[in-house]
Amino acid sequence: MPVARTPIVVVVSLLLAAAAFFAGMLVMEYRGDTLRTAAREVKSVVVPRGPGQPAPYFGDLQSVAEVNVRDAVLDEVYAGLAFPWAFEFVSDTQLLITEFAGQFKVLDVTTGAVSEVAGTIPTLASAAGTQQIGLLDVALHPQFSRNGLIYFSHAVEDPQDSKLRALAVSRARFDGASITEVQQLLVAEPFGKSPSNFGGALEFDRQGLLYVATGDRSRRDQSQNPGALTGKILRLQDDGSVPPDNPFIGVANPYNPKLMIDSRIYAMGVRNPQGLHYDAVSSIMYETEHGPMGGDEVNRIDAGGNYGWPVITYGANYSTELIGRGSAMAGMVQPLFYYLPSLAISPIAVYRGDMFGEWDGDLLVGAMKSSAVSKLDVVEGSVKSERQILQEVRGRVRDIKVAADGSIYFLVQNGGRVLRLSRDPALLGGKVRDGRQIYNIACVTCHQSGTTDVPALRDAKAWSARVAKGREALYASALEGIGNMPARGFCENCTDEEIRQAVDYMLDEIAK
Repeated sequence: MPVARTPIVVVVSLLLAAAAFFAGMLVMEYRGDTLRTAAREVKSVVVPRGPGQPAPYFGDLQSVAEVNVRDAVLDEVYAGLAFPWAFEFVSDTQLLITEFAGQFKVLDVTTGAVSEVAGTIPTLASAAGTQQIGLLDVALHPQFSRNGLIYFSHAVEDPQDSKLRALAVSRARFDGASITEVQQLLVAEPFGKSPSNFGGALEFDRQGLLYVATGDRSRRDQSQNPGALTGKILRLQDDGSVPPDNPFIGVANPYNPKLMIDSRIYAMGVRNPQGLHYDAVSSIMYETEHGPMGGDEVNRIDAGGNYGWPVITYGANYSTELIGRGSAMAGMVQPLFYYLPSLAISPIAVYRGDMFGEWDGDLLVGAMKSSAVSKLDVVEGSVKSERQILQEVRGRVRDIKVAADGSIYFLVQNGGRVLRLSRDPALLGGKVRDGRQIYNIACVTCHQSGTTDVPALRDAKAWSARVAKGREALYASALEGIGNMPARGFCENCTDEEIRQAVDYMLDEIAK
């Protein structure tokens, strides 16, 4: 039986139908600051920005613009290194880079030329380049410009059993093309079977003393063992000898009073430290280390400090079971900052320079799991805020260094890339837009949506038929529209030349 309708219901239904009809007739578009309809142009409406609201951002580094740096640019200096791990500036224009399998490379950042360094590491483990076994960090002697000495950490094998390994530190003389006079200064015993948790970070302080961060080698109990060199921060003179003011010289081992604590130990209780940075302005040595599941830490390293692992931690076993006795204990140092969940942090740098002056004193922590950089705002010795930026690197950040001009260099494992972050004042206000920027404004949303017949740039096969038509045909499609894509791809304020530049950028990316 039909349901009876009251006159009011009928009237309301008719009004709704009429409203839907007229809404469908007026297809709305938004073009810059002007509101239009398909039927006729409506009077221009200028939408004013509110107090403090910035102009639209048209750059490529949205994550950096969100921390109010709107003129930053990220350039690829080089790509194609084989599993790079660390680097140092040996001059203003040259980097000395370690590759995990055991090779040193020199990169000229002005020309992009790369050369292999002649010479070998006699004691490098035969399994180098697998698991976490290989050539790790590199550091320059404070008088490198005069003596040419470099220091590097790497895995070595037990002479009695090649299945057992430990972290070693060696030094050599580097003349710009080869390494010679290789000398092993340290083996962080005991040897162990684990292929992981070597640590290996190296750094000099202003006194010319060398700090070595050693991992626990997956034997967590060793980090609290004052007779073992694993899970420690060591401090050495440049020849490997012990500085006379190290904190544990002549101190008895509490677990065996007949023995002394190894005098090379400067601090203990760390897990897998892969970052050390000495800030000459504040005289602070910073350390970063991987936690287990959660609990990556940034620490300030002080003489005699016990950083707690594995007695205290903010992480847990990968089985989710708790580790140790909680997250705090008297006599054990709290981290300056910790991460939950883990970011798989590795390098650390303190920003000092003029190019990004607003970041002065901030910590830049490279993350491998999140493929980003964690920027820690440090005020009077405390972290006031944390913000992840530079997700645009799209890869595992292995090392970070600040160049003499204040720009920042990043070593990215994926693709073996070296990237440079700098500033271009011309970008302020979006006055200059290249093809990549136009692509990000007008094209990226559809081409990363997975929509049928709108292929992503990484899908070269799907683009083959389109590319075969030629560049001029693709220019015409972008300018005039094709299929469901409107003319200019919704970028009404783009010039013809900007549209062509966007097409050029897309073709370059497809060809990679």
